[in-house]
Amino acid sequence: MSRFAWIVWLGLIGCWSVFAQGPAKAGVVLRVPVLQLDPPLEANAFSATVNGAQAKVLGAKGPASELIVLVVLDLTGEINLIDTARGVLAQVLPESQPNVWYAVLKSQDALEVLVDPTADREKVVAAIQNYGATGKAALLDTIEPSMRLADGMLRKSAARVAVLYVTDSNITNYREDFTNPVINATDAGDLSRKFPGALIREKIEKLTGSIAAYQAPFFFVHLSYFSDPYNEAYQRGLLQLATESGGSGVFCRSPGEIPPAVERVLAAVASHWSVSVQLPAELKARTVSVLVSNQERSTPGHTRFVLRK
Repeated sequence: MSRFAWIVWLGLIGCWSVFAQGPAKAGVVLRVPVLQLDPPLEANAFSATVNGAQAKVLGAKGPASELIVLVVLDLTGEINLIDTARGVLAQVLPESQPNVWYAVLKSQDALEVLVDPTADREKVVAAIQNYGATGKAALLDTIEPSMRLADGMLRKSAARVAVLYVTDSNITNYREDFTNPVINATDAGDLSRKFPGALIREKIEKLTGSIAAYQAPFFFVHLSYFSDPYNEAYQRGLLQLATESGGSGVFCRSPGEIPPAVERVLAAVASHWSVSVQLPAELKARTVSVLVSNQERSTPGHTRFVLRK
């Protein structure tokens, strides 16, 4: 993790000039991620409220602006599903717009860089193809550091930044046991029997609170859908994390659903907006609600932020 941060801050420092940072503004500015709508949003038509009061919109970066995508691979399951996803990414990524830069990371054991942010599509595809899909699922363990890294990049540049997980994670394949093991096998009234998924929901709520401090959106493509109660709680949690961060996610129920799912989520990543909202100088609250509209249309995006001290 530290190696990647070091590379980003030092190795890419010269790249930030490409992204044309604007002049510094007085007061705290939030970069609010907003999903694209149909018909498309208009750059000069955004308005915002903070805790119900009108706030100033300083500008908006849309699909035509520079974008850095941190592609995080969290794959340990069926190789045919993984190979299908690899093939789609190998086809779709080279066709993406030239304003998009990709980094490739893996999440097993710890968040680790495979490719630094680059416009070299061949290098990105090669890293994805050569990635060893083994070990334990780690999305819940690495989402916060990946979001923190993306947030740091977002704050240091005018580029949009997003985190995209490609995962097949099964909640039973984590190093930590989230399945509420029965505490007393002889006690039919054991509460662990009555509240399956409680540990998962607690973990999701904790992560939801943590990533509320970050301004980059989280997207995911999940290659498998599991119908047992524990995985259903886990999958609802992933959707909650994505939605509350201003991103989105898709679950695939068959190999045939993987290609359109990958394309759909990549399109959502590429088309999302980053709207700069200036917080009122007199604001004292650490938790704020930000609602962004475009031509009086409500926009889906990150709405609850926890401000840093």
